[in-house]
Amino acid sequence: MKAFHTFRPRKDRFGDFKLDRFEIFTLLISALEWKKFNGEIKLVTDSFGRNYLKSLGILDAWDEIETSLDALDSLNVNEEIFWAGSKIFALHLQKSPIVMIDLDFICWRKIDFSRFGKNVAVIHREDVNNFVYPPREYFSMREGFEFPKNLDWNERACNTAFAYFGSKDLIDRYFEFALKFMQSVTIDHADLPYMVFAEQRWLAMCAKSMGLKIFEFSALEDLFSDQQKYFTHVWGFKESLRNDSTLEKKFCDDCLARLKFDFPEFFDRMEFLK
Repeated sequence: MKAFHTFRPRKDRFGDFKLDRFEIFTLLISALEWKKFNGEIKLVTDSFGRNYLKSLGILDAWDEIETSLDALDSLNVNEEIFWAGSKIFALHLQKSPIVMIDLDFICWRKIDFSRFGKNVAVIHREDVNNFVYPPREYFSMREGFEFPKNLDWNERACNTAFAYFGSKDLIDRYFEFALKFMQSVTIDHADLPYMVFAEQRWLAMCAKSMGLKIFEFSALEDLFSDQQKYFTHVWGFKESLRNDSTLEKKFCDDCLARLKFDFPEFFDRMEFLK
C-alpha cells in the first residue's frame, strides 16, 4: 500500500527552522518501517523542507520526494491557524487508495487494507460536542459562507494521524470544502477547534454524507496501551521529551538502537545526533 508523509516546516521570524533530535529519529523510522512492512512511501514537502532533510542526509528514506507544498503560499490559508492544512492539500494530490501518515507516527507491522475498499479507516475516533469539537455556532466565518446541508454534527471525529482513503471522490470532496473553510474564517489567531474541524470532524461528516463506512485501527485507550504492538504515536509525549533531557536521551538512544538493528545503513549517518 502506498503512503505519504507531509513535511511543511514552520520557520521562525528569522526564517530559521530546526527539528528536535527525537523528531528527526521518529520521522526517519516512520518512513523506513513503513517501507519494510507495507510498501512505498512518498514525502510531500516544499523546497525549503526538501533542502533541510537533504542537509540531514536522509532524503533516500522515501521512495519519492514531491515539493508541491510550494503552492500553499498562494492559497490564502493562514498556516498559524491551520498548521495541518498542508496534510489536506498534500492528500488531494494523491491517487487512491492511499495512506496518510503523520511524521510522529510509526507503524511496526504489516497491515491488511483489503477489507476497507472504497471506505475510510483512521487510527481512532474522537467524541464531539465538547471544547475541542464545539457546535456550528462557535465558528466565525465570512459573510456568504455556508456549511453543507444535512451534516451530522454528532458524528464522531476522525483522528488522521494514520488514515486510509479508498475513494478519490471522498478525497476531492474532503479537500474542496476544507479549503473553502480554511479560506473563509474571520479569526486571525490559532484556535484548535478550527484546525480539527477542517482536518478531523469534517472528514467524518463528509464520509458519512457520501455513504462510506469509517473503520478504526485502534480505540484511543488501546493506542497508548502496552498491549498493542502495531503503532507508536509520539504526539502526546513531545512536551515530556522536550522538558526532560534524560528521557529525551533515552528515547534517542533507543531510536539509534532500532536503526542499528533494522536499518544499519542509516545508523551510521545518524550517529551525529547521539
